[in-house]
Amino acid sequence: MAPGDDYVRFSEYEDALASLELVALVAPLVRDKPQYWKWVIVAAHDALQGAMVCACAVGTGSSVLEKKSAKKKSAKEKSAKEKSAKEKSAKEKSAKEKLAPFGRLLKWCIAGRKPILEPLVLTPKQRKDIERLHDHFRNDFAHFVPQGWGIEKAGLPRMIRATLDAAGELMHRYYVIGHMDRDQQKRLTDALATARKYLPMT
Repeated sequence: MAPGDDYVRFSEYEDALASLELVALVAPLVRDKPQYWKWVIVAAHDALQGAMVCACAVGTGSSVLEKKSAKKKSAKEKSAKEKSAKEKSAKEKSAKEKLAPFGRLLKWCIAGRKPILEPLVLTPKQRKDIERLHDHFRNDFAHFVPQGWGIEKAGLPRMIRATLDAAGELMHRYYVIGHMDRDQQKRLTDALATARKYLPMT
């Protein structure tokens, strides 16, 4: 970012990196502040979702969108070729694109759906841990209702590790890491190493 820039800039790669780095920042704190597991869970989930987007997206990125959003995006891009920038309507500019759900992205990655060049290989236990992290923990934190909720800590490092391992594998694929500069590649390596250090397998 240029000095004096008033904007924080993100791409799909920066989004995934920021989530991985948050895991690395918070993981060393959970022993003394167990409530911070919330942020490890949320950040690890976001890191994998971001990694799946990076791995699945090609060209314009419509391959990671819901079918309706993908069709609208394709139509808008076709129309944009025929119009000048000044002729674009405010409605076109403000149209919201909807990302495919986490579970669908995961299925696409595991199946090796094009444009993924090879499937994401997970053990049945890893897949179960990732799905549980998404369905139970992350979603309940994202939509927290007034309640008392106790989470057994014993299984959390294993679930987070499964999620980070999947994210790391996707981010290191040549068609993903090739879009990152050397600083981003180092941040990826450092964040994964730090997170794994403080989230030992049990």
